[in-house]
Amino acid sequence: MKKLLLIVSLALISTACSHGKTDHFPDLAQSAETAEIIIIRNNNLLGWGFSVKVFYDEMMIANLRAGEHLSFFVTPGFHTVGTSDDQITVPLNASQKHYFLISADYSQFGFEISRISNEKGENWLTRTKPLK
Repeated sequence: MKKLLLIVSLALISTACSHGKTDHFPDLAQSAETAEIIIIRNNNLLGWGFSVKVFYDEMMIANLRAGEHLSFFVTPGFHTVGTSDDQITVPLNASQKHYFLISADYSQFGFEISRISNEKGENWLTRTKPLK
């Protein structure tokens, strides 16, 4: 009985995690002079019940659940994307899509972000849903 109560409590807590875009979400319009960033959260079982905080240039812009993705447009140049656990700074080119994958970090309890190819990114988009 105690195990069932613990499982139900954890499920309620996990649904209470914040979700969605924040007030800092970039709202630059698509143009020939912008770069597109697509951040995908895989749907592995580890960390499935938790939203992951997504950062862009040191500002928290969204909370992603497992199996979700988001996209936005930015000015070209060097930018930082990541989670509260892991961030990377990369050059972004105008008129190009730049894909990033957030996955569980098995060496620690946290999440890591990596840049992935356009082919892998497009494949992940078919298996995830957009953040609303």
